[in-house]
Amino acid sequence: MIRKKVIPAVSTIVSLVCAALFFLKLNPETLVRQEEAPVTMSDIEEGGTKDFTGSAAGADIPRLTGAADFSEILYDLDYVTAEPVGIVPAGVYSLKPWVSRFGTRTYRGRTTAGRRRTEVSTSRLDFQGNYNPYYLLELPDHTFILAQIPQSAADAVAAGKSITLPVGKKTGMTDAARKQLAAVCEEYGADMDGVFYAFDNEWEKEHHFTLFLIRYGAAALLWFVLSVLLTLAGNRIFRVDADGQEEG
Repeated sequence: MIRKKVIPAVSTIVSLVCAALFFLKLNPETLVRQEEAPVTMSDIEEGGTKDFTGSAAGADIPRLTGAADFSEILYDLDYVTAEPVGIVPAGVYSLKPWVSRFGTRTYRGRTTAGRRRTEVSTSRLDFQGNYNPYYLLELPDHTFILAQIPQSAADAVAAGKSITLPVGKKTGMTDAARKQLAAVCEEYGADMDGVFYAFDNEWEKEHHFTLFLIRYGAAALLWFVLSVLLTLAGNRIFRVDADGQEEG
């Protein structure tokens, strides 16, 4: 009888841990975002005030070949892309530009401001998807720059694939982020004068909840299936029958 209670409990806990890790790692953006035509310099010149950050990069978008190229572009003005040869997670995360610094809570139909979100985090446990990670991008000349790029692109570079990053701009960082990034930038010789930012903030904000639901649903399904399979496997290994009795 004891084993009948312990096996499901352990199976549930193990499955929950696996589902949580899966939830944090899953990136369903490629399933939701439709393939778009690459942006060219002509599109940018004719686009006026339209923001092209995060768009697919056309063949004539300037490529960063090294940190020196990045140091010469203008903040929040020049559009560039890159074809990195390596990537290093910095272990630092900044609050997404469109996310409120205050969480909200609803009680009996009334919504009030909740706990203040930290501007910069070093925790990987971002279950709500409110933070963008910093990376160190290794450019073709093997110098490094700071960057914030979509997870799908980061995963592809980490897997050794040759890709062209989305269109990005040079943006600044907060003092809090600078303090947290100082050590890793010094280790890789990366200049802290600017960050290559390649997120489409408008698209991210619009699809944030949809992506969360997909991740939650997939993780919940994984948790349920693993719980059942591990419980059945445990009962078989320890020879527990349906009535909770140990088989002889």
